[in-house]
Amino acid sequence: MITIREMTSNDLESVLSIENECFREPYKLSDLEYELNENPVNKMLVAIDDDKVVGFIDYMITFNSSTITQIAVTSSYRRKGVATKLLNAMVESFPKDIEDKVETITLEVRASNLGAIKLYESFGFEKVIIKPKYYKDFEDAIYMVMRLI
Repeated sequence: MITIREMTSNDLESVLSIENECFREPYKLSDLEYELNENPVNKMLVAIDDDKVVGFIDYMITFNSSTITQIAVTSSYRRKGVATKLLNAMVESFPKDIEDKVETITLEVRASNLGAIKLYESFGFEKVIIKPKYYKDFEDAIYMVMRLI
């Protein structure tokens, strides 16, 4: 059974492995350490199955908005609801008081990543704009937004 919890330093190597498996431009260990330990607006959650990290989500909350920096699931666990569980856990983690209530979630996704786009649309995200040549390899990004209120 998949469970979701906050990421700890003990998860860094596993998350780095997923990072290298899933992204063309993966974070380095030092990037992950910064996001986990030093970035004051950043949060990271991991998906666990039998004490093994099988996915993660990295997101920021600034004022009334959240931005998903990364979400990834190891290949053998894809299409099993892990990413949806991570997204739901992220939303559940948002502040509950009205002054700090997260109103929108944003993200960028590679235009070629049709599986991720389909997931985000099923979760309620809408395509807003194309960012031409956004990535280092000049692929376009699709900027997506989900309004929570």
